[in-house]
Amino acid sequence: MGIETKIRKIGNSSGNILPKALIDKYELAEVVIEDHGDGIMIRPASKSIFQVKMEEARINKKSIYSEMEKEASDPETRSYYEQGVEGWGDIDTEIIE
Repeated sequence: MGIETKIRKIGNSSGNILPKALIDKYELAEVVIEDHGDGIMIRPASKSIFQVKMEEARINKKSIYSEMEKEASDPETRSYYEQGVEGWGDIDTEIIE
């Protein structure tokens, strides 16, 4: 869902006024504006690195799944997992039986 707003002149700068509903919903006091090459992302400044990385993963999940599929199709990877539990080393095999 996107909300269109206009860029406004504020002194010698330009800015954007965020809707009150968004400020209240995300309890915004400070924000971080990130340049992602194809657009910008405005996020609460208080988000943890984990939260930011999870958002990035959600945004990039198609490419992540594509990479996982590529790795899973790799003959060496397939061979490793097809060898059975004997080749898994220190894994407690009781938990997978």
